[in-house]
Amino acid sequence: MKHTDRWFFGEHKNNENRPELMKTIKSASLTGRSPRTTVPLQGQAAEPEAHNNEDRSFESLDTVKTKSPEVYGSHGPLDEVNTHKLPQLSPQPDESFVLARTNQKGLISRGRAIVLASFLLVVIVNAANLGSSQFIGAQGWAFILSGASTTSSHNLLKDVANQFRHTPTAGTRTQTKHKLTPAAYINAILQKMTLDEKLGQMMIVQFYGPDYGLDISSMISQYKVGAVLIFAANNNIVSRPQLKGLVQKMQQNSTVPMVVAIDQEGGTVDRLMNLDGSRPSATSIGATGDPAKAMAEGIRDANDLSYYGINLNLAPVVDVTNVYNPQLYLRTFGDNAATVINMAGAYLKGLQQSGKVMGTLKHFPGLGDVSGDPHVTVPSLYRTQSALSAIDWAPYRALIAQGNVQAVMVTHEIVTKIDSTKPSSLSYKIVTGILRNQLGFHGVILTDSLTMEGIIAYYSEGQAAAMAVEAGSDLLMGASTPGGVADMINGIKQAISAGDISQQRIDDSVRRILMLKYQMGLLQIPGV
Repeated sequence: MKHTDRWFFGEHKNNENRPELMKTIKSASLTGRSPRTTVPLQGQAAEPEAHNNEDRSFESLDTVKTKSPEVYGSHGPLDEVNTHKLPQLSPQPDESFVLARTNQKGLISRGRAIVLASFLLVVIVNAANLGSSQFIGAQGWAFILSGASTTSSHNLLKDVANQFRHTPTAGTRTQTKHKLTPAAYINAILQKMTLDEKLGQMMIVQFYGPDYGLDISSMISQYKVGAVLIFAANNNIVSRPQLKGLVQKMQQNSTVPMVVAIDQEGGTVDRLMNLDGSRPSATSIGATGDPAKAMAEGIRDANDLSYYGINLNLAPVVDVTNVYNPQLYLRTFGDNAATVINMAGAYLKGLQQSGKVMGTLKHFPGLGDVSGDPHVTVPSLYRTQSALSAIDWAPYRALIAQGNVQAVMVTHEIVTKIDSTKPSSLSYKIVTGILRNQLGFHGVILTDSLTMEGIIAYYSEGQAAAMAVEAGSDLLMGASTPGGVADMINGIKQAISAGDISQQRIDDSVRRILMLKYQMGLLQIPGV
């Protein structure tokens, strides 16, 4: 929004710069032309634009009709509402309005003026409610005029529960109850979701600050994001009451209960150290050779996390250390697959024992034999496939076979012997070919952040999101603003429109995410 156009929100202080809208109205009254305006259909949602965060100046209603539909959202065709030329008014003898005495056509009637004033009032109210950052952000005018991009009720789960509520037959005192399986319940939720809601469930977002501010509020209420990452570097963690209250606020405003994740590994990655004290590193735990100690640490971490309402720990690390990597210092359980399997398996068992917190194996397909950091580059892994299978993938194979793994994180690296053209997080050969098909994992796959330098140096956020879905991932990490979420969702939608991603592929991911939430106790089967 240009400075000279801020009069509309009470920010313009120079009376010499007349608003474009007033010029248009005056021009219409003198020339006999009526302003034309293009607005979305009643109730129609407008889809946010990708890569469009520039400020927009306020446009006269006479020029709005020349804008392309993309300015106002691409969710569907816009209805152009045109006012017609007004009939010539016959001035009355006692009329004091000067323009009427000139016999000019195109005067705005009182009724039309009221309609126009009402229209502008709606814009002002919506803009005030959203705040200026939302108004000038990715949604632009479309969101101000039409509201959120989803039309589903906040009572999604209640509506699904009502679907399975049985009413007693007349003359009977009891009602017949049919046992509802988790799969049937999740399918019922899925069937009531819009595409926007499904794609929102596939986002794991970050945000800045310790409070429930505008960005996280918009991502939850507008985009229905399914998961959030608590991150100390983003100033999300200040005190015990603050963090607990923040998580509660997010859950209270979410249509479907959220996955709330954190990296709580201990040692050099100890996000809660200032709140709960320090925790030992994976390397020090592994050095004891005692799985009972690993399990005890898992139980203690689960107690800490569940107190705040955090339900997904992005741990344990199951990389098998082979070369020195600064970013993995003290973060692995050992330098051989057997030690990692025993110690990481015990930690995972303790972490998930209460059923309130789930763990995540990382970083597939393995960072133990690379020295590069995916945060700043895309490292290359040169192991042969047989070595990968025997060393790097052994912990995944063994722990998945135990049936105790609910989530796996995929990192960004080039596995030269499998796919030399794409980073592992965006490779179908690695995510689906190896992790899903060869290792038999059917739980939730989440990406490491798609905004790491190793990814955004080559792909836009929208491209990376679409490629990650095509590869087989379910939760996409990286967006930290509503605009970032919009970019990722739009990238996936474009791939759907192009036929590269099917609706079934989206449903498969959302079904896995909802099942994870059920396993966390976030989703309760009606009547149970």
